[in-house]
Amino acid sequence: MHICSFVMKEKAENQVLGLSPHSDTSTITLLMQDHDVIGLEIRYQGGWVPVIPILDALVVNVGDVIEIWSNGKYKSVEHRAVTNKNKKRISCALFFCPQDDVEVEPLDHMIDGQNSKLYQKVRYGDHLRQTLNMKLERKTHIDVVRIVDSDLRNKDD
Repeated sequence: MHICSFVMKEKAENQVLGLSPHSDTSTITLLMQDHDVIGLEIRYQGGWVPVIPILDALVVNVGDVIEIWSNGKYKSVEHRAVTNKNKKRISCALFFCPQDDVEVEPLDHMIDGQNSKLYQKVRYGDHLRQTLNMKLERKTHIDVVRIVDSDLRNKDD
């Protein structure tokens, strides 16, 4: 479990403070956020959309492991946390992750004549450590395990 507290700070115009854009390395992430402070945003069609908090509700984010297991059918959610200049925001995240020695790769039934394998096999602990050593920037860490072939890449990646 990870508890985040985002405090108010002054920022320059056009600057966003908080947690930089990324996807989670987990299978899924459950997020409990303040019900009256907007701070979570997801990338949608090239822009950022705020996730409006709902009282007594959890946000469920699909993580990189689900994207790999599903061979890209289910996408890990690129998101960021932004601060609010008027209110403090607290959120609590619970990450569901495989054991470090689990090998993660697309499930056999997700690969067929029309769907080639998009991700190579990776030990989860290695993927996590590599991600932690990289700058938290968009979804670049999942690209490390993506099989590079221009014919297989999705147009919206």
